[in-house]
Amino acid sequence: MKATVLIALFAAVVAAAPQPPVINYCGGKTGLKCPANKLCVGEAETQGEKGVCISLPAHTCGDMMGTRCAVKSDYCYTDPRIHCPPGVMDCGGGVCVPLILGNSIMRLN
Repeated sequence: MKATVLIALFAAVVAAAPQPPVINYCGGKTGLKCPANKLCVGEAETQGEKGVCISLPAHTCGDMMGTRCAVKSDYCYTDPRIHCPPGVMDCGGGVCVPLILGNSIMRLN
């Protein structure tokens, strides 16, 4: 009887434990696309290798006002939707990438 209760309790705790996010890689030489409502970021930082998919709407950062990510552990990566005119080095604008996804981009470098 006690063993059954312990097993049921253990199963409930394991089921309630937070699951790590699934990392979807995209772009670069892989040609992989993100699912709908997601954005592929990190390709610019990995020099055309692969990036990761983040959920939209993404929080913005790195604009002319120096906006930072709301979550201090997030990374600010170039927003691939912003295209600078020829001769302009930095149009500003990035998107906040959660720590675990940012770390997976960093490992690609």
